[in-house]
Amino acid sequence: MSYNTLKLELDGAVGRLILNRPDRANAMTMEMGRELSAAMQAVRASNVRALIVTGAGKHFCAGADMAEFERLQAAPPDQVQAAVRVFLDAIGQLHHLPLPVIARINGDAFGGGTGLALAADLRVMSATARLGFVFARVGLAGADAGVTYFMPRLVGPARAMEILLTGQTFSATEALREGLTYRVAAPKELDRVTDELAARLAAGPPIATRFTKEGVNESLNRSLDQEFDFEAYAQTTCMMSADHKEGVQAFLAKRAPVFQGK
Repeated sequence: MSYNTLKLELDGAVGRLILNRPDRANAMTMEMGRELSAAMQAVRASNVRALIVTGAGKHFCAGADMAEFERLQAAPPDQVQAAVRVFLDAIGQLHHLPLPVIARINGDAFGGGTGLALAADLRVMSATARLGFVFARVGLAGADAGVTYFMPRLVGPARAMEILLTGQTFSATEALREGLTYRVAAPKELDRVTDELAARLAAGPPIATRFTKEGVNESLNRSLDQEFDFEAYAQTTCMMSADHKEGVQAFLAKRAPVFQGK
């Protein structure tokens, strides 16, 4: 499938999804939202074992394209809600991918762009990038792009409330201190750091990785007994897998394991 607002590269173990509207700071349009959802289906159908999400040019994503959303102000509420849902569906599909997702934050991520970044499993930021949770500054709720779901899980509810009500922006160093990013890299080192992390994750056991993601993502929605039930099922499935046998054999032989997702 060809895309107008994205580039999707699915060759090899590590895939790349590139937001490709650099002249508009990769701002999100409804077309981009629909293409993101289609891209998520393509990733699921592929053989990639890790995905890097980044932006073309100097920015990661400036959030919603305000020119498009200004036109929506005259539309009926059901049309506006349908437009918002386009982005939420895409971000939800990204978050629920059964493989590791890394946001390579090459430049500023603002508004809905922060939701896209937080939906990833890990974030690597350029030292010159910023995260801007500026919804309140333009009269919008911080409850957007999944941010009110992801941020409390990263920084706690009280801190998330403060950040979103006051519309804070963070430098890369500040984002690292807050726990909003996994690592900060100098711009010239961003590719190396991201690629090394992606390669490491892609070499991991796919079945175990999928269960680990589900366990972490859903644990706050389960009771302890429910989580124990899930862990018993997940670990039993992994222990019965060929990947676990390979892991044990590799450990005993003192070699790197080669996992096949079986």
